[in-house]
Amino acid sequence: MKNLCTILMTLFISTFNLFSQELYLNKEKALKNVDEIKIAQFAVSFTTMEGKSADSRSRDNWSGARSYLIVKTVGITPELMQKITDEAYQDFVMKLKEKQYTVSDYDIEANLSKGMKRYMPDTKPVAQNCDHYQVYSNIETTTIYANKKPGVCNNTLYFTGHAAKNSGDVPITVSYLINSGYLQANASKLKDNYLGKIYSSTKVAFLPGVQVFWRSGVDAWEKKNKAGEIKINEHVYVEGPAGELVVDEKTSLGNYSKSTLILNIDQEKYYQDALTVLKQANTKLVNAMADVR
Repeated sequence: MKNLCTILMTLFISTFNLFSQELYLNKEKALKNVDEIKIAQFAVSFTTMEGKSADSRSRDNWSGARSYLIVKTVGITPELMQKITDEAYQDFVMKLKEKQYTVSDYDIEANLSKGMKRYMPDTKPVAQNCDHYQVYSNIETTTIYANKKPGVCNNTLYFTGHAAKNSGDVPITVSYLINSGYLQANASKLKDNYLGKIYSSTKVAFLPGVQVFWRSGVDAWEKKNKAGEIKINEHVYVEGPAGELVVDEKTSLGNYSKSTLILNIDQEKYYQDALTVLKQANTKLVNAMADVR
């Protein structure tokens, strides 16, 4: 029994450590002994809307509580997004060079085999809803590529792997998601067996602060289904709203509530906060890349 308890405690500690790490690393040895970093694309996605719900309904509680909160970020101009992206890219390259890396561009389409070129997706300098977080939330984003170089969406990044297999290189793609805060959803249910009643409560709160979201980071491509990952595992953030936060709409009907918040950004503060978190994320990623080498 003692040995079993020890094993369970070890598993618990290992699991806890996994989720408390600042970075998520997987197959990162793809970058081992790599001295030239070939950047296929550097993309920053900016959130303009996110919605999240909390729902306590279940099979035995169809009349449970529901809450829904939408946050719209207003005032992020194309010029501001491009400026932030380009400066974040420059900082990333500078930090690579400080670690004695050689840095060069990598053209995905040019390195595809002749047979694969026909399937290459369209590339754009600006794209809508192309970030990695689409599968995790109701979110709207605008993706900007460094130096206005056309790029591919996150769901077709694997073409970099096709190109890598053909050329024999290990190019990287860098994908960041910037949000103006975090939506925290909570739902609880208390069952009173004596009275035969179920008490439900739900809440969605907005925690303002410009941040780099979880799973942003570096993919190092060897082939389509093989890429090393060095990703942000804990949001990198600056606390406090980057502008004026106001209530736009609010509805409350019995156990259902829905609200919409508008964040009218202060462009200078948003610019400073976004660069602060991106530079911090750059440092974490580049240091991890250098540790692998």
